[in-house]
Amino acid sequence: MTDFEKDHEARRSQAAIDRVRSLVGDDRLGVADRISQLYNKYIPLDRDELLREALMGLVASVTTPITGKPDKRRIVAVCGRSGAGKTTAIVKHVRSLKAMASYVDEDGVTIHPVIFMEAGSPCTPRLLAIAGLEALGHTPPERIRENEAWLLFRRLLKVHKVMWVVIDEAQNAIETANVRQATVIGDAFKALTQMPDWPVRLILAGVPPLASFLARKQLYNRRTVIPFDTLNVDGSVDLIDSILETVVVEHAGMELRLDLDSYASGDEEPDPQKLKEIFLRRMAHACDGEFGSVVQMIRGAVELAILDDRGHVTLDDFIKTYTSFSGCRPSKNVFTATNWEELEPAVALLRDDDRAWEEARLKSKGKNATKYGVRPQ
Repeated sequence: MTDFEKDHEARRSQAAIDRVRSLVGDDRLGVADRISQLYNKYIPLDRDELLREALMGLVASVTTPITGKPDKRRIVAVCGRSGAGKTTAIVKHVRSLKAMASYVDEDGVTIHPVIFMEAGSPCTPRLLAIAGLEALGHTPPERIRENEAWLLFRRLLKVHKVMWVVIDEAQNAIETANVRQATVIGDAFKALTQMPDWPVRLILAGVPPLASFLARKQLYNRRTVIPFDTLNVDGSVDLIDSILETVVVEHAGMELRLDLDSYASGDEEPDPQKLKEIFLRRMAHACDGEFGSVVQMIRGAVELAILDDRGHVTLDDFIKTYTSFSGCRPSKNVFTATNWEELEPAVALLRDDDRAWEEARLKSKGKNATKYGVRPQ
C-alpha cells in the first residue's frame, strides 16, 4: 500500500467517524471526548525506566558503524501476562523517542523507521514473514514460499529504511510451533539483527512461552528482557491506592466516595484505613494482579460516574464495572462476596451449561475434567 493509499484510507476512516459524531448531540460528544482523554493518560512505574533505557540502548546501537564490531544485544523483549500493560508501555516510549519518529528523507519520501506488526494466531514462520511484509505495506504473492517471504522481508526492511520492528503477541509465533518451526523463527530473528548491510532491532511483547523461547542459545546473548511482573495482592496495596488516586483525582478531576462499611466485621468501630485496604486487595484480586487491568478497572468505574453526570466515584461503580468485565453472577462479585478470595475472576463468566460442555468435551477425548478454565496438561 502506497503512502497515497494510506492517506486516502485514513481520510475515509475519519470521514466515517465524523459522520457519526455529527449525529450525536454536543453533550454526548463532550462526555465521549472526556472519556477519551481519560484513557489516553499514562501511568509510569519503575519498570518504565528499565524499558526506556533498553529502547535507548537500541537507538544507541544504530550509531555503531555497520562495518564495526556489532552490538549483539539488538532484541528487547517485554514479557508478562495478559493485562500487564506491555503494548501500551512500548507504544508510549517508542513515540517519545525522536530517533524513532517518522521523517521526510532527502528524496521527499516519508520514512517510518519503526513498524508495528502482530504475530497472528495460529502462526507459522511463513505467516509471520507475510505479516511483516504487510506491515511494510506490501501484498506478497499468494503462493510465496517461506524462505522467499523472509528474503523479501529482509530486503524491503532496508528499502524502507526500517531500523526497528515491534512484534506484538510474539508468543503466537512459537506457542504451537514444532521443533523445526521454533528453530526457524529463532534463526529468522537472529538473521534480522545481524544482516551485514542493514541490521534491524527487534522489540518483542508477549506472554509465556515467549520468555522460554528467548532463553534458547541462539537468542540468549542477543536480547534484553524487561519483565512486567504481576502485582502482589498484599504487597502492592500502596501502589494500587496511588493508582486509584491518580486516575480518579488527577486524571478525571473527581472525588472518591467509597462507602466501605459493608466490609466491617463484628461490633468494632470500623477503621477507615483497614476498610480501604480490604477494598484495594479485592481490586487486586479482581484484576488478577495485573497492573494494566487495575488501571482499566478504575477507568471503567470513572467512566460510569462520567456517564451518570457525577463528580464522584462510588463503590457501586466498581461493583458494576467488575460485573461488566467478568460476567459474574451478583453473588460472585469480588467487591461484594464474603468469600472473594476463593473466587476466580477469569472463569466468572462460566455457567452450568459451559461447565457441562467442558466436562463432556474432555471425557470425549479420554481426559479427566480439570479445574474450570485451566487447560489440561
